[in-house]
Amino acid sequence: MKKGDAEIAGCTDKEVPSRLFKKRKSNIASVFGLDPKKDNVCKYVARREVKRGDKTHYKAPKVQRLITEKRLRRKKLVKRVKLDRYKTSKEAAAKYEKLISQYVKEKKAARSAAAKEEKEAKAAAKK
Repeated sequence: MKKGDAEIAGCTDKEVPSRLFKKRKSNIASVFGLDPKKDNVCKYVARREVKRGDKTHYKAPKVQRLITEKRLRRKKLVKRVKLDRYKTSKEAAAKYEKLISQYVKEKKAARSAAAKEEKEAKAAAKK
């Protein structure tokens, strides 16, 4: 598409600045050359002025992928829950294995006793 010879009134004759800026933490840090781990990128977010009547407010977008205390706590909790699940399942498996081995031992003893009894009965019947 080619630009025409005359400007369109109200459309191409004026410059409109970009209202939005970066929202992701790493992108903001890279634009301003900040250290992503140490510097607070919330201070560098593009703010815009909103006038309501005679008051002026400033709006800023929410910065995404911020590592906050809340997020670290949640991560720690998830890890702990996972570890607890692992431990309890291991204990349950050990308990079950012990129970099964005991059951098998009892079954074996009962079978050997029954076989011994049967053998003695056969021997007594022969005499």
